Amino acid sequence: MAASNIKIKLAETATTKSYELSICKLYLHHAWREPSQTHLTILRTSGHQRFGETVANNWTVHDGPDPKASAVVARAQGSHMFCGDWHNSFTLAFEVDWLKGSTLLVMGTSVQDGQWGIVGGTGYFTMAQGYINKGPAKNIDTGSVIELEIYAIFRTSKPMDFVQPPVQPYRDGPKGGPGGQYKNEPKREPHRLERFKLNHGNCIVSFEFSYIDKDGNRQTEGPWGGSRVWKFDEVKLGPNEFVKEVSGTVGQSEGYTVVTSLKFITNVQTYGPYGRENGTPFSLPEKKNGNVVGFFGSSGGLLDYIGVFVRP
Repeated sequence: MAASNIKIKLAETATTKSYELSICKLYLHHAWREPSQTHLTILRTSGHQRFGETVANNWTVHDGPDPKASAVVARAQGSHMFCGDWHNSFTLAFEVDWLKGSTLLVMGTSVQDGQWGIVGGTGYFTMAQGYINKGPAKNIDTGSVIELEIYAIFRTSKPMDFVQPPVQPYRDGPKGGPGGQYKNEPKREPHRLERFKLNHGNCIVSFEFSYIDKDGNRQTEGPWGGSRVWKFDEVKLGPNEFVKEVSGTVGQSEGYTVVTSLKFITNVQTYGPYGRENGTPFSLPEKKNGNVVGFFGSSGGLLDYIGVFVRP
């Protein structure tokens, strides 16, 4: 497993010092085609509903997308039962380097879609809480391969001399006009952007977004701006999708200098432009050295200006 794929750093909270775990680009081998050494149906049911069907799993988790060519770094050991959807309950037991003997306790529905919740842990990851994002599944001859992104906050009494200093998101911008009745700031320090929603017409009327804060909690800000109804557009980012750039234009509307259009560029695709591209163009962040994880701004009846929080 490449060292660049795993980051652990000190995470401050109001009451205690915790640690933040972030692992990207792990790949779960969902070898569901039986006979399988890691997947066994122990209770089959009759009919089409499959209610109560139960499967034991010891799925392998690799540091690359090809199970035959990449190392096993962990195993998903537990079971899943069909209860209208597949309910999963398993221990993610790490087997590599200094993580050996540490586990994450995982629960959630579905095997290939959405998120799982991290509800506990052992070893280094005592009292872990967080989530696992699942990327699109790739079908192979033994079943499928699912990309995983792990994020958790945990506490431990073990020495953590290797911990990296916390990386604080920095502010860039704002871009827009000087007005705005309300100065808009996120309630908590943003860690990862999940979704955004715009109300727009000839300009950006209002803006709303949701994010995961540094403690692993989901927060929603806004809508910032007016309440008149124009056209709504909402974007939910994929589990491995990150906003790299926010661009737009600043111009005149109703006698005020405001944000007239916005466009969002991710590592996957481009969303927008929203509003009308009219006025002076801008692009944030000015240094393309990280991901946009949140926003700040000023608003009244419209979105007067907008800035970004960037996580290097």
